[in-house]
Amino acid sequence: MQTTTQGIELSVAILMDDLASAKEIASALRQNNILAYHFQNLDEFWVASNIQTPDLVIVDVTKMSQGSVQFKQHPKVIDQSLCYVFYSKESTKILLQSTYGLNPFGYIHNDSSLNVQIISLVNRRVDMIKHQKEMKDLEMRIQRLQTRSQRLISDRSTAEEFKAHFEFMRKFCSEIEVDSLRQDFTQALISKLEKWDAIDGYGVYELNQSGQKLISPEISRKKHHPFPSLWLGQANHNGIEVFAQNMATQVANDLFEIEPVLLKIHAGNQCPDIVLFVSFKEERMMNFPWDVFESMLSSSLRRLKLHQQVPHLTSQFTPMWEALDSMDNMQKTGIESDTRIVCLSLIPIVNIAKKRMQNKFYWSAFFNDFFIQLSGRLNSSTKLSLFGPWHVVFFVPKEDLEGEFQMLQSFVRQFSFWKFFEDNSQVLSEDMMPTLKLIPASSSQYLKIFEKEFEDMASQHETNRLMTMGRGDSKRLSV
Repeated sequence: MQTTTQGIELSVAILMDDLASAKEIASALRQNNILAYHFQNLDEFWVASNIQTPDLVIVDVTKMSQGSVQFKQHPKVIDQSLCYVFYSKESTKILLQSTYGLNPFGYIHNDSSLNVQIISLVNRRVDMIKHQKEMKDLEMRIQRLQTRSQRLISDRSTAEEFKAHFEFMRKFCSEIEVDSLRQDFTQALISKLEKWDAIDGYGVYELNQSGQKLISPEISRKKHHPFPSLWLGQANHNGIEVFAQNMATQVANDLFEIEPVLLKIHAGNQCPDIVLFVSFKEERMMNFPWDVFESMLSSSLRRLKLHQQVPHLTSQFTPMWEALDSMDNMQKTGIESDTRIVCLSLIPIVNIAKKRMQNKFYWSAFFNDFFIQLSGRLNSSTKLSLFGPWHVVFFVPKEDLEGEFQMLQSFVRQFSFWKFFEDNSQVLSEDMMPTLKLIPASSSQYLKIFEKEFEDMASQHETNRLMTMGRGDSKRLSV
């Protein structure tokens, strides 16, 4: 039977024939609120202790054997998982010699100090169990910490690897964009791929002008796999459609020794404008973030397309001075004007870019991405004007106002302004969301709004400066 002693549940078994001695021991145990099991037969104890091991066994030296059964041959005595104490009386102490070679927890002798001996043994055993439990808890804690440490090391290693890959991809795409200003994007891409030591082969497919055939660049390079032209049987007007991608993949798989990775490079169409196949043998390239690389290459191609499209978009742009004139002309027409004016203020992000001078902001990349994405959503009837890097003013037909305003709200909420900072982790907590509002058709009213925003910005800057100085003074005073 088990009970609690100093917070420890202790189970005790008594193995002896002498009922009187067993009662004395049981009485001493009860003083510590312990009720013990009593066994008279060694074989009965043998079976019971195999089912459930007691925390402490008090063994009469007269029970060291019973027929062919010997206490010292018990499996839990042999593996030392059984904690036992030998008991003797004056008439049986000669039998203590049968305990030689064993490793008991202690010995007790039937004399006037029996109670003290038993209580001392119980306290020692309770302390031992308590320490064993503490050691086990400590080992489990150490194991958890080691597991966590290994996971953190693994995560850090993965993060460092991704960081190195990301820096490589950023530089790779940046150089392609620079080269694309002097030559075709595909040619710039091929030049970079040829110098990439980690890959051993690549091939490119893109659509011809009619969109009815997949063509591969006619060049001779060491790593380049020239693909045969593929007639598609129908025009692909929105990029390389899925059936055409499947045809290209089948050709690439036949030509490459190792199955290549497929990258789909988009320039704004629903389907990719270029499909790139890359082959490698280095095992480490299995962990290369090909999906991120695909996205970055697509962004580079879209930026190039924006530069190419600018002459076609100029019809929607109105010079700043003409925009101010248009506001005044609209004011004269009164409430019957067919145009409404919406102002998008980029001052919040400009302010963050100014404040974070050590964290480079990529102005050109931001402008290109912002307007190429916006141009695909803006109605052709909407005109816009740029007032420096601070404001974009939209002249929206009255009947389109609600739809355009909602589109602009959704667009600025979804646009990732933070990604144009060199270290975007530093600005994730910053409030850089542009503001969008209707403004009156009046150049003077607009300029007042413009000036007030700068005054508010200067006031906030001065407040922040004073607060910073105040914190500094406080620190000096505390010293």
